[in-house]
Amino acid sequence: MADRIIAKRDEFLRTQTIEHDVPAPREIPQEELMRRVPRPLRHVKFIPVKNLVFFSRNNPPAFSYETKIKIPLPKDKLVVQVRNVALNPVDLKIMNSYTRNMNRGVGFGREYSGVITEVGENLHGQWKEGDEVYGLFYHPNLGYGTAQSSIEVSPSKDVILPKPSNVGFQAASGTLFCLGAAFNILDDLESKGQLSEKANILINGGTTSVAIFAIQLLKYHYRIPNKLVLLCSEYGAVFLKSHFPDLCDELIFVNYVMSANHIHKPLQDMINNREIISYDAVTGQPLSTPYNGGKFTVILDFIGGYQLLSHTDALLAKNGAYVTTVGDYRANYSKDVYNAWDNPSANGRKIFGKLLWAFDYTHFHFDPNAKYVSRNDWAEKCAELVESEVVKCIIDKVYDWKQFEDALDYLKKGHSHGKVVLDVEKF
Repeated sequence: MADRIIAKRDEFLRTQTIEHDVPAPREIPQEELMRRVPRPLRHVKFIPVKNLVFFSRNNPPAFSYETKIKIPLPKDKLVVQVRNVALNPVDLKIMNSYTRNMNRGVGFGREYSGVITEVGENLHGQWKEGDEVYGLFYHPNLGYGTAQSSIEVSPSKDVILPKPSNVGFQAASGTLFCLGAAFNILDDLESKGQLSEKANILINGGTTSVAIFAIQLLKYHYRIPNKLVLLCSEYGAVFLKSHFPDLCDELIFVNYVMSANHIHKPLQDMINNREIISYDAVTGQPLSTPYNGGKFTVILDFIGGYQLLSHTDALLAKNGAYVTTVGDYRANYSKDVYNAWDNPSANGRKIFGKLLWAFDYTHFHFDPNAKYVSRNDWAEKCAELVESEVVKCIIDKVYDWKQFEDALDYLKKGHSHGKVVLDVEKF
């Protein structure tokens, strides 16, 4: 019985094998395959980008991976792999402007340093891959920022310069925005004849980044002979003396902390009594120094508020200049918004300043787009000053960009002495 079952099984298997035998497939010529197989879509390359963005001021920033830079590039553009990004108060103001969530992320950072990795066809004679650069990428209304692993730059719209070999990436990233602002403020004053040898200058906020560059420009570039009067804290005075020891005898420090609610008073006493009262850091004893400068011909206000402005009759000389980067309201980086309107009194002061108040009032707004550079070639002139070491960037703190929350919190307090810089990882 078992033998019959095995025999039938073998016969069935032979039958199945014969029925399912198929001839070997013929070899199809390559030309026929090319005609029959659908061609793939055109290959598109991208540079992946890691990008620090926010969606509104009410939500914490986060890293995004949605940005891609398409290559080959447009003929008039470059790609820069970012090494460092410097933060500025304007970054906080832009974030504060977005009260509701956006559909896409808005970038941080307006200035950077890095290395060129891609060059558009029309730019090969000017730039090449591997060039070390620094620059400004100012597109506050479009939501672009520099705090990303790579950025696509248009030299016709964005200020980009070769990084001097004697300047590191961190310092380069924090140079152009505040130096450019200080240079343009002083260049405008010079064009009006207000930076003469007799200029007597007061700077409110002496350790802000714009002020630090302004001090260097006034003393090393414009060679203003009179001493500069700086409103800052006692720590700020020590900070500036340590970084610029050769200027110790060229600067007069007035401690605003001791007269926070009436900062005009020690300045007024200094002018009227022709002496400067300071205090010994160890004994606390008052020290008297002669002062013969008289009223100020220029006040540079990087803090804002009415404390100086409301006492210009006592502080500012006739036909003097009052320049502020903040306005009538004291800076508050937790609330201030980008491009906020000035109040009516400030607008009236700009229009009728010399007629009603006998001084020239300017609320300075810095737009560093390349289209405005040709007015006075400020970018090239600043580059020369940096390369020749006439001015230098002072860095306060450096953070890994993954510590952006700590960096933004520190910047928001408004007590930084110099630049706050982010190290950007390679991605």
